[in-house]
Amino acid sequence: MAPLNSGVNITVWDDHQKNWVRLNKIYLEEAKIYRWKTKSKNSFQFKMQHLSLPMTKTTEGWEGVFETPFQSGIVSFTISTAEAKDSIENYVYTDHRKLTEQQYHSLLDDLLKEASICFQQSGLETNISTSGFTRECSMLQWMYIESSIFNLRNTFQQITAHPLRNLRKEEVLMRRERAKSVTPRSIAWMERYGESYGGSPTKLPSHIQSTKVEETFNVYENRVLLFQLNELQLLLKTYRTINDRDIGRKATQYLDWISLWKKAEFLQGLRPYSGPVKITQVFRKHPVYRIWYQWFTSLYQFKTITFDIEQKLSLKDTYLLYEMWCFMQIIRTLRELGQLDDTAELFTKKDGYYFLRLSENKESVIHLKNGGQLIYQRIIQINTNPYYSYTQRMIPDIVIDYQNQLYVMDPKYRIPANLPMALGEMHKYRDGILAREDDTRVVKDVYILTPTECYMPSDKDFYDVEFHERYHMGAFCFSPGEHHDVFKEWLGKIL
Repeated sequence: MAPLNSGVNITVWDDHQKNWVRLNKIYLEEAKIYRWKTKSKNSFQFKMQHLSLPMTKTTEGWEGVFETPFQSGIVSFTISTAEAKDSIENYVYTDHRKLTEQQYHSLLDDLLKEASICFQQSGLETNISTSGFTRECSMLQWMYIESSIFNLRNTFQQITAHPLRNLRKEEVLMRRERAKSVTPRSIAWMERYGESYGGSPTKLPSHIQSTKVEETFNVYENRVLLFQLNELQLLLKTYRTINDRDIGRKATQYLDWISLWKKAEFLQGLRPYSGPVKITQVFRKHPVYRIWYQWFTSLYQFKTITFDIEQKLSLKDTYLLYEMWCFMQIIRTLRELGQLDDTAELFTKKDGYYFLRLSENKESVIHLKNGGQLIYQRIIQINTNPYYSYTQRMIPDIVIDYQNQLYVMDPKYRIPANLPMALGEMHKYRDGILAREDDTRVVKDVYILTPTECYMPSDKDFYDVEFHERYHMGAFCFSPGEHHDVFKEWLGKIL
């Protein structure tokens, strides 16, 4: 490894290898505390995901701890000294007790594979775009705007505080009393043209050509910035017309921001840049304008989407990926049982592109041939029909609605030792969800889906079929790369 510019070499204790490993080589797992140390005795700042980490001075240097987030993906570290700054990236993997690295690969592959099969069965005829540059609108692009526009707002505020400017020099003929300075260039002009304005060896001319210096914000980078604001404004106007109340409301809010930004003093009187945008040294190296340029470069990188572990997959909540994977596995099981009827609602279309849309608090419905429905993130509250909740708003992750009865499944990305408490929480679905027509309880079975299964006492074996049949609740093991025969048999019985 090449020496770091900062000169601070940080090592991290590896519990598996029982030795100290370089920060860029350590195998990191989610939601875990790691000890680190360095022999450097100089002062420095150590950050993870732009947040400073505490440290303690020792006789040998510095030491401390950091905790990885309950997420998987790329994590960045920054080491800053008075002389230099180093950035180090590493990957946070899933907890091996729940998912191995191979299972995590399998989980992501299964998500895309099953989505592709459902897409073909839905009767839609356009292939899903899968990387590259495109200016087309998409749900992926909207999710990027929604999650990062606050960062863009902070960046714009920093630019407004210290915008790029330039000094413009112009030769101007002015009355001599208005000239603020006389340069050698002005003297040469008077020697040559002074007589034309009443000048003589003993008298100054009535007019003098002098250099007028003005400060201007009319620089290339500011004109590109205005051009990009106009582009973003047009994009948001497009999203505002989409038939989605939540997206329309947020797009309107962001448009108000853009209108306010365009009134900034340093943008007044500027013409937006036209033509292909070229990256300059300012966009490469300026601490603020560089972030602005990178944001707009990423705005159009959504033509394809892959889940290759070697790529820079940003930090994702692993439990959300696991929930989506469980939903797609249930779809797969229903497809194998010949029950799938219509999967078109899994996808949303925009300008000729189709996108898989599974997100929190957004219902996705799969229609079954027997008249039932499989629903992701079903919302049940006091005013919903045909079922309502008389206690609180409930959003079970996965629901099968068949013959006026509900079967609730809740993926839990946790170690099975916590199952008793999790199953206790599931009683709220059984007791709190009623039929609007006659106030009868409609939830027949509730189950938890977990990535691993461990030994449990025989009287509390939540994974046992007899336990399921007796109490109509329990747990199924949904582990990537394995078959789910017990679940498939149960699903075949209820349908």
